[in-house]
Amino acid sequence: MFKIVLTLLLLMVGPGAAAAAEDLTFSGDVTYRQRIALPPNAQLRVTLVTLGTDGEAKPVAGATALISTPGQVPLAFAFDVRSNVVSASGQYGLSAEILSGNIVVFRDAAPVPVDIEAIAPVTIIVHPLPVPAEPVATLDIMPAIFETEWAVDSIGGTPVLPTAVPTLSIAPEGRAGGHGGCNSYFAEAAFANDGLTFGPVAGTRMACAPDVMTQEAALFAALAATRAYRIDGAILHLTDHAGTSLLELHAAP
Repeated sequence: MFKIVLTLLLLMVGPGAAAAAEDLTFSGDVTYRQRIALPPNAQLRVTLVTLGTDGEAKPVAGATALISTPGQVPLAFAFDVRSNVVSASGQYGLSAEILSGNIVVFRDAAPVPVDIEAIAPVTIIVHPLPVPAEPVATLDIMPAIFETEWAVDSIGGTPVLPTAVPTLSIAPEGRAGGHGGCNSYFAEAAFANDGLTFGPVAGTRMACAPDVMTQEAALFAALAATRAYRIDGAILHLTDHAGTSLLELHAAP
């Protein structure tokens, strides 16, 4: 069994989040029934999601880590989530994926419910997905987006703090990250159908001034909502599904 301790990732970090909030530890294992070997570059992603009455699962926090020595399942995992990103009255579940590069090759059929008042280890069963004939990332869409450090000018039309300018860079293989103004962060970027999306954002857990933390939370929320992009000269625009500008960035010198 491969034991993996996953780095904290938070998607819902409110401006009033307390730095000293108690952590909730979710653990268990991920497995599948097929006799299929994991690829050398396999990654395990586990996500805490809300279970809505409409059946839609929305991510709350998650963790992704490289499986350094792929072998046989099950894959054991453990990751911490701050207690102030969940509600005692909420319904939650754990979902899992196994990726090869930035392509999902295994995914569960439905999240496994968890009780945040009495957290216990869970087993998540994933199933193989068909591998696309072409890579998901079409690197020739706008190659200028890659290997460039982008400095954020505005978030939702609001100029960023001049003393805490966030950054973003994206590598061709889908690694993305930068500095949020307070914490370093990373995520996975995926290009498909001329669009751009980001996976759950992982970051360090430093506490800064309230206005900086508020701005950083807005940055992470904007990345989570991104569905497309365009480049005008040296300016990068990240937009939502309706084309509304979420982030405006420029190529840092």
